[in-house]
Amino acid sequence: MLNGIVWIVAIIVFLAIEATTSALVSIWFAGGSLAGLICHFLGASIKLQILVFLLVSAVLVVLLRNVAVKSFKKSTPKTDLDRIIGQKVVISGVAEQKNFGTTRIGDIEWKVKSEIGEDLFVGETVTVEKIEGVYLVVNK
Repeated sequence: MLNGIVWIVAIIVFLAIEATTSALVSIWFAGGSLAGLICHFLGASIKLQILVFLLVSAVLVVLLRNVAVKSFKKSTPKTDLDRIIGQKVVISGVAEQKNFGTTRIGDIEWKVKSEIGEDLFVGETVTVEKIEGVYLVVNK
């Protein structure tokens, strides 16, 4: 009966640890402890109970950790700037260095630069590939 109490205490301890952390740390071992408790009730030896605990815990870690981490992972929220990427814009001004210029999106004037150093010309339509600091990086 003492083994059964140990398994119950282990389940409670592992669940308590899990409840106090934001990462998945010990839930696997709570599952392994439950398997050990089931083995105890089925009359298995302490060696077999421990072996089942270790195997079930390892299987839970290997099979479910990636799934669980992905489901709890916070996605990066999209910003208003993300809508600019992929948009076609018209070059409204060109700097002395011909691969830099300006464009307007709504009320905002943006500095633009060519992604591969191509010359930009006023009136040319280009596609925004990414944003680097204060520049829209564009391609023809």
